[in-house]
Amino acid sequence: MTPSRQLAGAAVVAALTATAPCLGALAPEEVLVVANANAPGSVELAKFYAAARNILPERICVLRCTAHPEVSRDEYEKNIRQPIREYLRRHDRRGEIKCLALMWGVPVRVAGPPLGQDQRKLAAYYKAVRRREAARLAVYLKLLTTVSATFPRPRTESLRPLGGLFAPRIAATPDEVQGFGKLKALFARRLKSKHRAAAELADPTHRRIALRQLAALELHAYGLRHLAEHLPAGDIPGIPSREELTRQLARAVAELKKHPPGKETPRTAPALVELVEQIDGAVGAYEFADRRIKDIDWVHRQDAAVDNELALLWEDDYRLDGWLFNPMNWRVASAKTKPADLPRRLIMAVRIDGPSVADARRIIEDSIAAEKTGLKGKFYIDAGGPHARYEKHFTRLAELLKKRTDLPVVLDTDKQVFPPGSCPDAALYVGWYSVGKYVPAFKWTRGAVGWHVASLEAVHLRAPASNEWCVKMIQNGVAATIGPVNEPFLGAFPPPEEFFALLLTGMYSIAECYWYTTPLVSWRMTLIADPLYNPFKRFPKLSTFDLPGKMVGRKEQTRR
Repeated sequence: MTPSRQLAGAAVVAALTATAPCLGALAPEEVLVVANANAPGSVELAKFYAAARNILPERICVLRCTAHPEVSRDEYEKNIRQPIREYLRRHDRRGEIKCLALMWGVPVRVAGPPLGQDQRKLAAYYKAVRRREAARLAVYLKLLTTVSATFPRPRTESLRPLGGLFAPRIAATPDEVQGFGKLKALFARRLKSKHRAAAELADPTHRRIALRQLAALELHAYGLRHLAEHLPAGDIPGIPSREELTRQLARAVAELKKHPPGKETPRTAPALVELVEQIDGAVGAYEFADRRIKDIDWVHRQDAAVDNELALLWEDDYRLDGWLFNPMNWRVASAKTKPADLPRRLIMAVRIDGPSVADARRIIEDSIAAEKTGLKGKFYIDAGGPHARYEKHFTRLAELLKKRTDLPVVLDTDKQVFPPGSCPDAALYVGWYSVGKYVPAFKWTRGAVGWHVASLEAVHLRAPASNEWCVKMIQNGVAATIGPVNEPFLGAFPPPEEFFALLLTGMYSIAECYWYTTPLVSWRMTLIADPLYNPFKRFPKLSTFDLPGKMVGRKEQTRR
């Protein structure tokens, strides 16, 4: 497979699923169980699952690949993707298979290509720049607390060096560098407050000292561009005029144009960052370095969750640098205008996995048991995360549940996640945002379904000591969860109000609920669950009429 932008349409195989699939009642005969002979316990788990779900022995495909959670792209092609294709060609001539169930032992992540030496150096340098600029802003915050409170005699006639405008005895080292976003917001709030305090100073000498200190802090924190737009009123000695600042800014911008980002080397990068600092200060330099790290990473975004990549099993050629839109997603399938380079076909892929083979077996047992009695318990929704625009997913879900179901719903909008021990009888859960720091708030009921919206929560899925949410949720009793194997970005998660609404109708397996609502494919997300699991099949909580009109067709709606 090559990372070209052309999607081949040549592989028209009977086993393919349709681009706009007809969902509902995924059956055992439509599942191919995939195990790894080189991972002790994987084949035994596959046989146990097949027997438990009445899947025929010929529906078990045994691979011989690395047992390591990460697999190279070449080995993925040779020892995972191609053997599964060949197995289906031989054993599924009528094209019944709609879903792959990957057992514990099958690799979790397809690795991207390694960075070159210069790219590694640049990435390391820009990470150091982020740390440095965050530390500087923390120092500026400490200096800011003294403005309008103490009035040392300035030891410089300009705004540089910054320390010359403050008393030498002031300790200007950060005690602890906070998260940059919080640090930036706190600095902006206190700066605004200090401007008001300086304006109210009666002593003109004190007011001039305070305004010079504020101007210097703004120059260092936000750069020439900001200071030229926010000069204090009046002509204050030591503060350059707007004309002078504009000239300095124009020179820096002109020099920056000679060294465009993306063309720098480890040798020229420091000069580039210095220009950015002049123009946009420590805040701008931090954000510039952060963008460059992401840009460097983007070039090499050819990694993916193995199951998410296997969804494009039958595509012969597609680009690998980033995600593709999921053709099975209900919004994409029903849209009049399709996204560019949309894959033609998709086969659902799910993994039954966890820190140990025993955890994976427990997922199977709990799923089957919960189907018999129905999933019972409370639905916990933990909102209050860092991005206001994403909050709507949680509030919409809570509104739907309270209006249309009899489920006990607990919606928390505090910024802190649910505290330890605060969520008994937890059957369903979705929340955010505690990256890599699982909080044992829940007493999970058997068959519980839940996931935490945060980065990197399934990176170390096979590591029992990891504190990532997927690992700990599985260890503590969840039967189904979703998580990323690398930074996925928020848009990669299924919208909670869509995924859970579909699940609550009881008409669809969890595999269908996931693949009908997850936005992207050939990307970094994974569903860890028994793909046939349908906890509300016998005891539905929603009707399909409660779903958006195009989420299911008219034919499916009449079935309930």
